[in-house]
Parts: sequence; C-alpha cells; structure tokens
Amino acid sequence: MRDRILWILSLVFIAWMVWAETSFQFFEHDLAQGSALQPGAMALLGCAFLLPYGLVQIPVGWLLDRRQVDRLLLLGGVAAASFTLVFSRGESFQALLLSRAGMGLACAVAFPASGLLARRSLPQERFALAMGFTDSLLGLGATFAALMPLLIGSQNWRLLVQVQSLSLAVLVVLPLALLAWSRPSLKRSSSAPTSEPEGSPNPRQLLQGALMYAWGGGLLFGLGQYALISRLRGWNTDLQVQATLLLSLGISVSMVLSGALAKRPQRRSGLLLVGSLLATISLFALGSPAGGGELQRLAGAGLGLGIGTSVMAFPMAEEAAAPGKTAFVVALVNTCGTVSGGLMMLISGLLLQLSSAEGLPLAMGLYGVFTAAGIPLALWIKRSEPQLSGRH
Repeated sequence: MRDRILWILSLVFIAWMVWAETSFQFFEHDLAQGSALQPGAMALLGCAFLLPYGLVQIPVGWLLDRRQVDRLLLLGGVAAASFTLVFSRGESFQALLLSRAGMGLACAVAFPASGLLARRSLPQERFALAMGFTDSLLGLGATFAALMPLLIGSQNWRLLVQVQSLSLAVLVVLPLALLAWSRPSLKRSSSAPTSEPEGSPNPRQLLQGALMYAWGGGLLFGLGQYALISRLRGWNTDLQVQATLLLSLGISVSMVLSGALAKRPQRRSGLLLVGSLLATISLFALGSPAGGGELQRLAGAGLGLGIGTSVMAFPMAEEAAAPGKTAFVVALVNTCGTVSGGLMMLISGLLLQLSSAEGLPLAMGLYGVFTAAGIPLALWIKRSEPQLSGRH
C-alpha cells in the first residue's frame, strides 16, 4: 500500500514537472523582452532544464534500485520547489540559467522512481499500461500549460512560476514529508518486487527501446510543442495554443492506448510503423499555409498520436534488463529521449534566428528525416520479433 501511495505522488510530481517545463514556451517571449535576450539565449534556457534532467537520471536510477525511494523523492521535491522559486526571482541570464538547470536536476528522480514503484506495486502484465499512463502525463501536463495563459495571461510569468513552486510544495513535498514522519521508511526486503522476469538481459532490445524513445523525445521537445513551426510560419497565438492542445491530447491518448497494446511484443513494431507514418504525414502538413488553421489543428492531433507510440520503449527496456534494474533502465531510456530533445531544441533555436524563407525548409527537412527514421526502426524491431516471442 505504501508503494502505491508513493507511486501516485510520483505521478503528481511528473505532471507538475511537465507543466513547469512546458509552460516556458508560453512566457518565453515576455521573458526575452523583459531581459533583452536573443533567440539563441532563450534556446539555451529552454534546454537548460532538459539536458541536466536527462543526464543525471542514469546515476539517479542506479541509486533508486539500491536506496529508499521515498527519501529520494522527498529530496527531489524540496529541491525542485526551491529552484523554481529562485527562477521566479532571477534577474540576470546566469541566475535564470543556473536555477532552471537546478530544476532539471531536481526533477530527475520523478520518472525513474515512478517506473520502479509501478513495477513494485502492480502486476508485471500491467507494467506496460502503467508506463503508458505515466508518460501520458506529458500530454496532460502540456495541456494544462497551454490553458494557463488563457486563464491568467502570460505577461506576469514570475507569478505563474511562483504558483508552480507553491503547488509542488503542497501537492508533493508536504504529503511525502507527512508520510515519512508518520511511518518510517520500510526496508528494501518489504518493498522489493514480488516477482522478477526470467531470462537473460537482451542488449539489442534495450537499444531498440532507447532509440524508440530518442525518436519520440527528439520530435516532441525539438519542435517545442509547435513553437518552432508556428513562429516560422507566423501563426497567431490562438492557432498555436489550439494546435498545441490537440497535439498534447493526441499524445496522451496514444500513450495510454499504446501502453495497453504493447504488453504483447508482437504488436509493437506495427504500432511504431503506423505512428511514424502518421507523424511524418502530419509534420509535412504543417508546412502548408495556415489558412483557417483546420489542417494545422488536424495535423497537430495526428502528430501527437504518432509520437505517443514511442512510450512502448519502456516495457521493451524493462523486459530486456537484468532483474533489479527497473529504475536504471527506465532512467536510461528517458535520458535518451530528453537528451535527444534537448539537442534538437538547440538546433531549433538556431533555426529561429533565420528568416521564415530560410528557416522553414531547413526545419521541415530536418524534422521530416527525423520523423521518418521511425520507419526503419520499426522494421528492425519487426525482424527481432521471432526472438522476442521465444523469450515471452
């Protein structure tokens, strides 16, 4: 029961993390104007969260497999709330950069801890669905981030960030502290997984899972929830927000469905192939003139549905890992997605400094190739399915 409560709190932590990270795109224009920052500097601020968040997850995952999860979650929550508050008060570029990097470092515990707690508190056959639901919070958190400017406006971004810091303290840090105070942490022997998958580690399947999530993360974070394409095409704010909402909802729906279907390994290559084709078609639909925006909204939903299939990387990696390495492999896969997204975000920042006539063809070509890369990956996984069937 304790692990189940901790798992729920970790899900709230993840949803908050996505809200805090994604909301940056909605107030970055006001932040840039107020601080007189160039697009390259803003891109650096954007990836300052993702790169530390992704890179530190591997050692954090290693620690989670060997230490008490509740204490690490509490430490991460306190640090994340504190760095968020510091970010809201930052005046110089250096202060903003360091505090945002601190937010990423502090949040690194959330996702691998959630994967480990899901593995401990749920039956093995539900792990894929649990990870699909967990990763679908990416879309729900981004949806909430898109709605907030409509509710309170984006001009006073410091107030929004302060609200984020307070929300994390109340929703995550306080319950974790009360849980730790009311009942001491259980020993590993009482919270260890009740069963472990049989079989030896499968490095090739682990690599396939890592590449799959690098594909999805690179597209999602690199495109910046439409910030890149919408600016190069001159979309108005309403169209950007509406397309972002549909993209985020599409991701959430796709991740839950993919998680439910991915418990059978034979389905994964087909799902990824369909998702990659859908994402590729939707991406190039964004290159057409905005017009009334109907095509862009439809393409947003299609792109989200396609990218969401990358969540199958987590059950693939967990099955391929050695027993007792759940948090480590979840962190490894998530690191591949966030680092890929951070690097693509840097490239996007450079493209934003070009004019629309120069930047749009380069952006569409780059992301078109990246999106289509899911097709050969799906075919490679398809060739591996006979061996996977033997393992399962």
